[in-house]
Amino acid sequence: MKKIIVVSVFLFLGLSFKAFSQTVYTSPKGEKYHTADCRLSGEASPVKLAEAKKAGKGACEICKPNELGKARLKQCSGKTADGTRCKRMTSNTNKRCYQHQ
Repeated sequence: MKKIIVVSVFLFLGLSFKAFSQTVYTSPKGEKYHTADCRLSGEASPVKLAEAKKAGKGACEICKPNELGKARLKQCSGKTADGTRCKRMTSNTNKRCYQHQ
């Protein structure tokens, strides 16, 4: 029984640490923080979740950045026709969106 309690405590602490080390996106004047693929993030810059909460920012109700599954998305590493980096987000292991596969 003690082992189950100890494992549960470590699991809870590990998930809490992961949530606060999550990278979210916010702008200096904005009141919310977003995931990288949120349509409302605009030209937001990356910050840690703990820093965004410390600055008094709230979670976006559209992209819901507090859900840990969203943290796995990364920006596509492909290039567009004009040579800029693709803005699409992907969870593929090759770090490329469906168009740049």
